[in-house]
Amino acid sequence: MTVPAGRTTASRRERVRDATTAEIKQTARRLLVEDGPDALTLRAIAREMGMTAPALYRYFASHEDLVAAVCADVLDELTLTLSRARDSVATDEPVERLAVACRAFRQWSLAHPREFHLTFASPAPRPPMTGGDIATPEDLSFGAVFLGIFVEIWAHRPFPVPDEAALPPAFVAQLRAFSSRVGDVLPLGALVAYLTGWVRLYGAVTIETFGHLGFALDDAEPMFEAMLDDMTRALRA
Repeated sequence: MTVPAGRTTASRRERVRDATTAEIKQTARRLLVEDGPDALTLRAIAREMGMTAPALYRYFASHEDLVAAVCADVLDELTLTLSRARDSVATDEPVERLAVACRAFRQWSLAHPREFHLTFASPAPRPPMTGGDIATPEDLSFGAVFLGIFVEIWAHRPFPVPDEAALPPAFVAQLRAFSSRVGDVLPLGALVAYLTGWVRLYGAVTIETFGHLGFALDDAEPMFEAMLDDMTRALRA
């Protein structure tokens, strides 16, 4: 077969390598789900795949690299889930788009507790960006979905935000650096609302997913819905 000019195709060796890499990550995730994080070892993965543990090092330099790759796949899956939930609502209802994305985050997390624990209870796989770096959707991961919705909400109708002068100077400096990295898409006060909302969402879902609300609640969904209603009401004010 003749390959057109300017177009490349992966060699058979590259295709085999890519397929093996994908199988390693899939096997690692299956072991994680079935047996927990302690089962996520190179030796166990190799045994499941009929390989030797040293052979896996041709694909991943370390256990940490493999875990980071699995986490990246989990974040990609979560991003797609949130994007689909968001897009189930028309763009002229941005606050409702935020609400359905928040619910999708909670539902996915409760349905995938071990993937959630591995990904969100571990250090971020990417090093922190420096002040001169420009954030990309990949850097922000699924957080870019929520940031994009806040941009939609602000464009649709600005909501009340704190006065920059009332914020601690050290906070303002960090907000400006973050704003620059994401392209100055929102005023600083609106970024405060975005970050505050994310902290509330992440905190509520993490506590529930880790089972730390059982001392008070048998079902945390009503409390989650009350929190979500409070957050979205403020954005509609």
